[in-house]
Amino acid sequence: MSEDPDRPARASRSDGSFDPVGFFNLLASYGHGGELGIAYLAHGEDWVEVEMPWRPELVGVSDTGLLASGAIVSLIDLAAGVSIWIKRGMFRPMATLDLRIDYMRPALKGETVIVRCRCLKITRSIAFVEGIAHVGDIQDPIARSAMTFMTTRS
Repeated sequence: MSEDPDRPARASRSDGSFDPVGFFNLLASYGHGGELGIAYLAHGEDWVEVEMPWRPELVGVSDTGLLASGAIVSLIDLAAGVSIWIKRGMFRPMATLDLRIDYMRPALKGETVIVRCRCLKITRSIAFVEGIAHVGDIQDPIARSAMTFMTTRS
């Protein structure tokens, strides 16, 4: 039986625990996150930090060079999911139930967006995550977010 349909399982360590570095290495070659150029920066027991460099194809307003909000939403959503897998210690399918983003300023031409998401709590079926997006100064955020996800049982 091929393991291809279960690509996220390859982001697991030999003991079955979730490996965020392995996941982002895999992501670089596949899917939406790879196309956006999302890259791993760091993680802890319940958080992950990732970045997305500015590229012309991610621009939402061509006259200004501002990054499209959809690219930022994708970056935040992906980081939130990874923070849950890190806290759980394993990959499990889930769905975004609610994703609220408060934009505070645009991402300007040439700016690399950094997102840090932290999984606050996981219940039997719901995970709660907070996030912040910035371009190097966390005190001058692009956006703040609050998210809930429906998870499967472990």
